[in-house]
Amino acid sequence: MTCEDLTPHPLRLSIVVEWSNTRLNGEGRAVRVLERLGRQWQQILARDYPEALPRDARAFLDGLERRAELLIVSSEALSTVIEADVRRRLPETLDVAIHVAEGLEYYPLKNFGAGLAGGDILLFVDSDVLPDDDWLAHLLGSLARADVHVVCGQTYVAPIGLVARAFALGWTYELRDPSAGLFIPDKFYANNLAFRADVFRKTRFQPLGRRSRGACSLLREDLDRLGIPVWENRAASVDHPPPSSVGHLVVRALAHGRDQYLSHTEERSGRGLRRSLGIAAQRLARGFRRARREWRRVGLRRRDVPAALAVISAYYAVFALGGLLTHASPALMGRHFRV
Repeated sequence: MTCEDLTPHPLRLSIVVEWSNTRLNGEGRAVRVLERLGRQWQQILARDYPEALPRDARAFLDGLERRAELLIVSSEALSTVIEADVRRRLPETLDVAIHVAEGLEYYPLKNFGAGLAGGDILLFVDSDVLPDDDWLAHLLGSLARADVHVVCGQTYVAPIGLVARAFALGWTYELRDPSAGLFIPDKFYANNLAFRADVFRKTRFQPLGRRSRGACSLLREDLDRLGIPVWENRAASVDHPPPSSVGHLVVRALAHGRDQYLSHTEERSGRGLRRSLGIAAQRLARGFRRARREWRRVGLRRRDVPAALAVISAYYAVFALGGLLTHASPALMGRHFRV
C-alpha cells in the first residue's frame, strides 16, 4: 500500500436539478435558482463561510473537490435561449450537463439524474426553490458529522404579497424558523435534500403509481429499515413559491387531495375518502389557527386577514374536491393533474 492510497481523496459534489417544476413556476425563476446556487458554490471554494458555520463543517467543505457537476434533468429539451442563459450565469467550476428523458415526471427525473451522477455527495435541488444566503454551506456542512447521511434544509413560503402570506400560513410548509442546528424532523421534502451518494443508491425514490407526489414518506420508510435518519438543518433555508395563478392553485389542490386519497391504496375506498377529506379539514383548521396567531409575523394587516382566510379556504375546498373526484374515478384522476 502506498502513501497515495492512504491519502483521503477529495469528495466530489453532484447536484441534480429537476426542470419539471418550470411548467408552472417558470424558467425565469429556475435560472435565478441556478444563479444563486453557482454563487454560493463559488463562496465555498473561496472559503467565504458564514460566521455561524461550525469549525468541523468548514473543514469538511475545505476538503471538497474544487469542481462539482451540475446535472439539469428535464422531460423535454430546453430552448437554446434558456440553455445559453443558464450556462452564461454559472461559474466554470461547475461542470454543467443537460439531460432529457422524455415522459419522466418529478421523482423519476431525480432518479434519472442520480443515475448519471458520479459524485460522492448527491444534492437534489428543485428548479423553483430560491436558496437563502449561505444555504449551500450550511446544508453540505451538515455532512461533516459522521452520523449524518441524509440532510434537508428548511422549506418555507416567503410572505411577499397577500397570496404568498396566505400560503405561508395555510399550506404544507412551516413558517420560516431562523433557529440553527440539526434535528430529526417529523416531515421532510425532496426540494433541497443532500445524501451521501452510496446511501441514495440503496434506496432511490420509489414509484408512486397514480400519485405524483409523496415519495418522501416511502423514502423515510426505506431509510428507517437501514437505520438511517433524515436530518434537517434550519440554517439552510429555501423559499418555495405559492401557486402562480388561480389555475395553478386548482391543479395543485386537486392533485394534493388525490395523492392523499391514494396514499394507502390505488383503488376506490372509504378509507381513502375519509383520509383525504379529514386532512383537508385538519389543515384548514391549522391554517385558521396560524392566521389568528401569526398574521402579524407574515406581514398581514388586520383588514387583510379575512382575504387570506378566503385563499386558504379555497385551496382546501379544492383539495377536498380532489378527494371526492378520486373516489368517483381513481384511474381518471391518476391520469390527470400530474404536478
